[in-house]
Amino acid sequence: MNLHSGPERAGSAAKQESKLGEHFRFPGIPVGWYTVATSKEVKAGQVVPVKYFGEELILYRTESGEAHLTGAYCPHMGAHLAKGTVQGENLKCPFHGFQFGGDGRCVHAYGKSVPRKAKLDTWPIREHNGYIFAWYHPERTQPEWDIPVLPGPEEGWTTFRTRAIQVSSHPQETSENSVDVGHFVQLHGFGDAWYEGDLEIQGHLLKGAYGIKYMLAGKIPLLAKFNVEVHGLGYSLVRVTLPRFDAEINLLVLSTPIDAENIILRTSAATKNWGPRAWTYFVREAASFGLNREVGQDAPVWETKRYLDKPLLAEGDGPIAEYRRYCKQFYPQRAEAKTAKLPVVAA
Repeated sequence: MNLHSGPERAGSAAKQESKLGEHFRFPGIPVGWYTVATSKEVKAGQVVPVKYFGEELILYRTESGEAHLTGAYCPHMGAHLAKGTVQGENLKCPFHGFQFGGDGRCVHAYGKSVPRKAKLDTWPIREHNGYIFAWYHPERTQPEWDIPVLPGPEEGWTTFRTRAIQVSSHPQETSENSVDVGHFVQLHGFGDAWYEGDLEIQGHLLKGAYGIKYMLAGKIPLLAKFNVEVHGLGYSLVRVTLPRFDAEINLLVLSTPIDAENIILRTSAATKNWGPRAWTYFVREAASFGLNREVGQDAPVWETKRYLDKPLLAEGDGPIAEYRRYCKQFYPQRAEAKTAKLPVVAA
């Protein structure tokens, strides 16, 4: 099973004639946490080939239930591990039977000794709220922050309802929706939208709040309050309150780079228990459907727009300039380029 066969593909054939690189000028893949699968997509003992961060990878779950993300090719003779198997807590190569532990090191080989340099690349993993997250850094550093563990059934909330779509775009572009209140009225058709207060930026974490008004079923005026938490560019949490119904919803927008030009965008909704179980799950499904519909409206714009370093911002756009300054910290390549020194050439 390839996880990328599942998500719906955004866009039209005509749009695919132009390469995304002609429109987007982001300096690589941002550092951060990214969703690589839902927990249900990888069962115990299963090996799943995936492609993220421009690399062929293997996602597998040991027999005890621990998930691991590694490089796809055996360092012994280059066999692709998609046809490999899980042996207890190890991943076994289908070609010569070499086995690799969760840290990527070879722990079993034929012959008298295990090759000391035989090791798979590995990615730090977190698993909670029904998702498997992987930490990406181009220099393979350890995680610099963690993403929040959200309330679930034990705390009186539903599980998350997830939908996925593949888009020719970039995590910075999609996360910018968190502050771009101007398009809520023009593109999504809300009656009104406004930003509340100033952005708060605390290292990797960006916080903001906005409100919207729209007509429910074309008849009932509904006010919704949104508190946004952007934990790096791959994980956006939106806490929604509907005062009229005393309802609370958690929305997740999870953008994961397949490569520099394409992402898997997962949208998810969970609701706090509200009245009868059937009503609670109806609210969750409505929230999930609405968020997915909005992403479907955004996707054609993302795939065809040009990124402007210096946009001509108008009143009502939201704090876009602040958001873009916040984003710069996630590109170590850009920082290195600024401090690079030219070589000294002898006269």
